[in-house]
Amino acid sequence: MNIFGIIAVRNEERYLPGFLYHLAPYVNAIIALDDCSTDATADILRLEPKVVSVLREHRPGPAHAHEVSNRHRLIMEAARLGADWVLCADADERFEERFLRRLRAEAHIGNERGAPVRLLQLVNLWNSRNHYRTDGLCQPRWSARMFRLPDTITRRDPGMHQPWFPPEMQDCPRANMRANLYHLRMIERRDREVRFEKFRSVDPDNHDQAIGYGHLIDETGLKLKRIPLGRGYVDLPENRRADVGRAMSSRRRSFFGWRRPAKLAKWVAPKPVSSRPELLGFDFKAIFADWRQRSS
Repeated sequence: MNIFGIIAVRNEERYLPGFLYHLAPYVNAIIALDDCSTDATADILRLEPKVVSVLREHRPGPAHAHEVSNRHRLIMEAARLGADWVLCADADERFEERFLRRLRAEAHIGNERGAPVRLLQLVNLWNSRNHYRTDGLCQPRWSARMFRLPDTITRRDPGMHQPWFPPEMQDCPRANMRANLYHLRMIERRDREVRFEKFRSVDPDNHDQAIGYGHLIDETGLKLKRIPLGRGYVDLPENRRADVGRAMSSRRRSFFGWRRPAKLAKWVAPKPVSSRPELLGFDFKAIFADWRQRSS
């Protein structure tokens, strides 16, 4: 059974290295669509061996202008390359590691129980990489991010905030998985304000989202909760994310041991020896021995 990760990106050099790092060990392949990026996004995608196909969108337009067609192209490419299931996310999102470890089991359960659309809780981290918001419109909500590819695939009508899965699956049985998908771009207030301005610009009349976008910056009744023990996610440490962006922006190909073997056409990254990923929401003492063994 082949499980592919699919992602559409535009200027995501800040978050993309961590996204690839946390997902690549758990999927058979990753398919990306680069939507007119002008930063180091394309270079970062080329560095990851699990990225087997990079589609391009060259038509200009504001953010999300081609969201539906981009997702359709990704799904079609996954089907062409032999995917059975797909896992969908954005570069600024991180799947709960415990979920990724049971990813194949979830697909098997979906097959056996006839529930080909599977939902995770989208969780907005807020003011901290270890805390998320639990009140109002920013509280956790269920989002369909994993589904089995149907026999026929058509494209949805244009519009933002639509489900990833194709319209053929609209009435398929669904199942809520006990798993979180953490949204990192809501942590810092400046990033929330940028998101608010972006959506207000591309959807000024709230045509695609009737509730509008004010909740992205409204902290009335703010309630935060710490990520529960054992429900955390893996990400690159801040210093490594910054180094990736600087290295790619300057087109350098050497950092943290990155190298290009003479006989290979693709850049590969040996496992870091001295730099470890961040584990957010975990009891470090309880898992340190296991993590050290897996990293050796």
